[in-house]
Amino acid sequence: MAKAKTMTRSRNQLATAYAPESFFTFEGGLGACISRSAAGEPIELSEPTRDLIFERMNELGRAWFNSSLLARDGDASKPAVVPSQCVDQVLLDTTRSQFQLPGEDRIYLCKPSHMEYTPAPLSFVCRTCGMFKDYESLNDLDRDLPNLSPEQCANPKTKARCDWEQLDVIFVHWSGSWEAAFPGQWQWSERESKVVKRRDTCICGSQLFRLNRRSAGIGDWFFECASCDKPLSIKWLQNDRDTLRIIGPAMGGERLTEVRMQATPYRASSAYYVKSDLFIDFKGGTQQLLTRLRPGREDELKDFLAKHFGFAAKVITEADVETACAGKPECARDLAEYKSASATIKTVEEQLGTQTEANRALFKSLLDVAYGNKTRISDDLRRRSILLPSVDFPSMVTFNLMNRQALFASKFDPFRLAVEHAALQETRLEVETKTNGQRPYVPFTRLDEDLAPESEDETNRKQEETSILLKRLGIGSMGLIREFDLCKFSFGYSRMESTPVLRDKRGMDMPVRLNMFPPIKHSDSTKYPVYVVQQGNEALYVRLNEEVVLDWLRSLNCSDMFTLNDGEKMGAGIFGAAQRMGPFLDKLTESDDPSVYYYVYTLLHSYSHLLMKHVSEYSGLDLSSLGEYIFPADLAFVVYRNGTTMDLGNISAMWRNSGTALLTAMLGAKATQCGTGSLCTHRGGACPDCLMMPETSCIAGNKLLSRSVLRSVGGRPRFDKRKDSIRGFFNFTKP
Repeated sequence: MAKAKTMTRSRNQLATAYAPESFFTFEGGLGACISRSAAGEPIELSEPTRDLIFERMNELGRAWFNSSLLARDGDASKPAVVPSQCVDQVLLDTTRSQFQLPGEDRIYLCKPSHMEYTPAPLSFVCRTCGMFKDYESLNDLDRDLPNLSPEQCANPKTKARCDWEQLDVIFVHWSGSWEAAFPGQWQWSERESKVVKRRDTCICGSQLFRLNRRSAGIGDWFFECASCDKPLSIKWLQNDRDTLRIIGPAMGGERLTEVRMQATPYRASSAYYVKSDLFIDFKGGTQQLLTRLRPGREDELKDFLAKHFGFAAKVITEADVETACAGKPECARDLAEYKSASATIKTVEEQLGTQTEANRALFKSLLDVAYGNKTRISDDLRRRSILLPSVDFPSMVTFNLMNRQALFASKFDPFRLAVEHAALQETRLEVETKTNGQRPYVPFTRLDEDLAPESEDETNRKQEETSILLKRLGIGSMGLIREFDLCKFSFGYSRMESTPVLRDKRGMDMPVRLNMFPPIKHSDSTKYPVYVVQQGNEALYVRLNEEVVLDWLRSLNCSDMFTLNDGEKMGAGIFGAAQRMGPFLDKLTESDDPSVYYYVYTLLHSYSHLLMKHVSEYSGLDLSSLGEYIFPADLAFVVYRNGTTMDLGNISAMWRNSGTALLTAMLGAKATQCGTGSLCTHRGGACPDCLMMPETSCIAGNKLLSRSVLRSVGGRPRFDKRKDSIRGFFNFTKP
């Protein structure tokens, strides 16, 4: 019993619910345990996937550190936050003052194939007489097991038949630490200059205690002497060892609140929040597109934006082609063919006017071929990122592009998401080649053999009905992605709060510490585990009708509403209107002058949740088994099956059986109603009874949600403080 045991669960469960340092109970709810770090199976990852994992970890960790460090910024009356209160020691540089991700050689990327666990907490209470016992280790518990039998009652007053149970309450702290209950406290010793554990002894000399649990609030429970019944204190209190070590030398009465822990059931969500992230895993494919996101490739990214969203680019000249190809042997043939085509155009145009009517057709044909060759060569050079024409972007687009890493978390970066959407188009949405007789992507208005009914007439009828319903829903295109490849990883945890700051806790904001999973031994070295899950599950792709969205946005009367020039797509305006969106969405301000960009994101996000609710209802899948990915500049989102279990064909089966019924239900008035009534409507129109999802399913932590953006139900989103209600998106679609 003294040695940690091993358990197996699904990989997603092991990487999240059973990740290291999480508390759980096995089926039946008997006995609390804590997960321990385990070296999972090694995982083979492509270099781009591996690089992106470290990039995302660095981004999230640095953002967490900066936000936590500024928890009390500007409040001189409160003690300053120090770096070691913000992140694990291993996430600090050698000076212990700045964030620094450990080197790749100190991190072990692995599959969550299994997890170790031990019983915890090792504190017990008798249901009969209330006697309390606790143990420092499993070995201590093993040795004392005979004394936990019903016949061995330790009550010095009245002997009873004892019935021992594991105490299901622990003390937790925003430093990430937890503590089992015991009659005493961790305290800072001025004399010894260290943290010491002081167990209490009653004034009568007894060290036997009962736990008084008569109060309904677990924070008001207390220990009392088993011999003389005297309470040790009015309520049980505990201090955090880690915080005492950090601020112990500066301890005073005013800082006591920083070290106080909070009593909570070990099953409570506040006891553990796993830190994870995910991204579309292109597994080394489409790297020509994705490399444009790297530092130093800004010109290539601008070229991509110009081509995909219609920004005006300056005309490419022969001098531009010569400059781009200079010093590149691989471009010598391209340059020669380009010059030859240019010379042909010049010669033919000079002679065209002097030709007879019979020859003019031939000369025009030669001219078309030469112009076609020039276009082909320049397009190929642009595709290969050799020729980069100059583009004049609007000032706000330029600002957001130059500062995108400071303004946006990767999962909210509209520029990155635009590139990922283009890569998704290249690898899935626009691929017609069949694999095992199936297309990678099937639009619901153009079904393949697997999704279509048996008869051609029934197929045509279903496609026509679907087309009408999609139009009424304001959807431009919708279909099934058969394999939506994702990479999800977890690397650490926090307690008390899932974000870097615990607001107004006992009179001040507290920095929440980000902790790496405890290290493991691997290949004779100590490394920090990062659990990686790759999956390629079914997903629904939805792209909204651009014209309907534009009409709806104009009705909102936002002062930063954009106008589009000829040839520009909606994304061109969205890039300029984009607002800061950090990884924790903690900078969203409520204003009388709301941003149109928040409305764009709220529409897509709310629509995604509406679809997830209906997918869950019609497929039988649990809401927590679904996820979402949002592409704001392309007015698109993906709802995917999140998991590695055997029921991964539910979405395609759902569409075959109930596709049009699902779309019809989404159109109904009940789809955007809430059981809580007007309170939800006036406070933003989103609550657990309508649009909110489990946090494991929501990409934005249930922020930027509102039923009011979908249908005119009254009210506005939280970020819009104007008084009048808005009109919903569905009110602008055509019947």
